[in-house]
Amino acid sequence: MKNNNGRTVTLILSIMLIYILLGSLVSGAQPLADQPNIKKGLRLGETLEYVVKVRGIPAGNQFMQVVDKRTIGGQEVYHLESKSQANKFFSLFYQFENQTESYVLKDNIYPIKFNRNIIDGGYRGNISIDIDENKNIAKIIKDTKHREISVPKGTQDELSMFYFVRTKNIEVGKEYEFPAIMGTKIYNVDLTVLRTEYINTIFGKINTFVVKSIVGDVTLWITQDDNRILVKLETGTKLGKLVAELKAIN
Repeated sequence: MKNNNGRTVTLILSIMLIYILLGSLVSGAQPLADQPNIKKGLRLGETLEYVVKVRGIPAGNQFMQVVDKRTIGGQEVYHLESKSQANKFFSLFYQFENQTESYVLKDNIYPIKFNRNIIDGGYRGNISIDIDENKNIAKIIKDTKHREISVPKGTQDELSMFYFVRTKNIEVGKEYEFPAIMGTKIYNVDLTVLRTEYINTIFGKINTFVVKSIVGDVTLWITQDDNRILVKLETGTKLGKLVAELKAIN
């Protein structure tokens, strides 16, 4: 009997501990969509060029651009593009090309369409995603396979999320979250604003926010001014640590 009581107490304590841990993990994060906008909109024609290094070795370049503004299905959208490519030397060891585009609603930077074509080592593939914001449904075509999944309101894609974060007011020590579709799955992206850091950039030495995401193990350095330019990114890859630093802006 005492043994059963002991097991019951242990079980109750274990359940209480789980609830406490879960509460501490999820209670602090605020929906990023609910934060005030710091930017009125995206700057048409803005082109960001990054030099990419893997394990400290120059590996290639990445370009991110706000191409134009257009109307799709009666809605005003920004057309975003990103192109990444390994340089000639790095391609001798590992071939990599990645081209993505996203169409995001002008007012809230929510994506309605995403496309990606990629060469990653021996893999070649493409994916197309159409998001119906009213029905909360994403129609996905990945390598000719069709599927349809439910998505939360305000779901970001792999490109739009970088611009979405740039438009929001964030504070040091705060945690934020938003849903994102990556491939064919929905993830909850948690961001923690770790600190401010005074670093060397193409603009000179300036203050930046250091923002960490557990999903993808990504750390971002974003300027503290109203432009919120992404000046540096670090992440882990199967080839080693990748660092992208802003080289030019137009």
